[in-house]
Amino acid sequence: MQTLVAYRAIWLEASLVMLLTIPFQACGDGPPALDSESPTAVDSTPSLPDSAPPPPPPDTTTPPPPDSAAPPPPDTTAPPPTVRCPFPDGASGTPQHVGIAFGPTHVPSAKLGGPFTGTQITATDASCLLADLEKARRASARVFISFTGNSQWNRDENGFSLEKWQRRVDRFSHLDLAPYIADGTILGHLLMDEPNDPHEWNGHTVSPADIEEMAKYSKTVWPTMTTYVRAFPEYLEGGQLPHLDAIWFQYLDRWAPLDEFIAKHFKDAEPLGLKIVTGLNGINGGSKSSGIPGKRQGKNAMSADELRSWGGRLLEQPNLCGFLVWEWDEEYLARPDIKAAMEDLAAKARAYPTRNCSR
Repeated sequence: MQTLVAYRAIWLEASLVMLLTIPFQACGDGPPALDSESPTAVDSTPSLPDSAPPPPPPDTTTPPPPDSAAPPPPDTTAPPPTVRCPFPDGASGTPQHVGIAFGPTHVPSAKLGGPFTGTQITATDASCLLADLEKARRASARVFISFTGNSQWNRDENGFSLEKWQRRVDRFSHLDLAPYIADGTILGHLLMDEPNDPHEWNGHTVSPADIEEMAKYSKTVWPTMTTYVRAFPEYLEGGQLPHLDAIWFQYLDRWAPLDEFIAKHFKDAEPLGLKIVTGLNGINGGSKSSGIPGKRQGKNAMSADELRSWGGRLLEQPNLCGFLVWEWDEEYLARPDIKAAMEDLAAKARAYPTRNCSR
């Protein structure tokens, strides 16, 4: 009997404890969380009744970016892109050409005019080419242009590369040069220098057929621009060259005597039907007796007498469309005797019938 009473007392005490703990849990204050780093940590989340819906899955989507702001207005304070050669200011006017183009090759554009009514330039930059052409137009000067430059840019291990040459031309194909061609400022496109020299073309020469391909390509880019090549006429004999307009060859002392030079090369040019650009290698083509050192070791520049004599005879020949002196050298051309000789040749060039270099 005493044992039964003891069990009832223990049961009543336990029930009382349970009743006292119910209000404490209902307030939502669960037991303190265990240290999550403890190895004895357990999930203390209470189980939901079977009838409760499952919790939604966690949102793993990336939130959308904030609304894109409108692009900022252009910065009007930023300087414009650099132009290597600014175009000259003011109106250009109409050039007045008299006789045939005369002058050294590579004359700086600011030096054109006066006795120098023509030159040959190498195009390296579109803005500079247009600026040079405009300055030439305003000086009533005429220009021959090389768009492809030195042979090193136009060859590969097999010699001349037409593909490389065309890519060099294409650098300027977007330019509208027609106005400068129409008014005579541009006289022609120099396709190539010395196609016959294997030293320039990795042991090979450039055939007349390749020259015709170059001339034809040039006409597809600038249909009205004349084309010419520097070579002796005999090198082109037998070639079919319907797109080539002119040929350039020059005299220097080692081709002496001059009369034989003229008789051969001008005669060889006749059946080709090409206009002729002639001239002198003034800076390296003089005789040993000229007394003026050249720009290459062992070479001599032409004396004033040689310029007058040799240049004067060449300017008496038919079918000329230009006379070029290789090349611009300010120190040489500033000599009083050379300056006077060049002015005498310029007067002969002005007296020559005015013409362009087209067939």
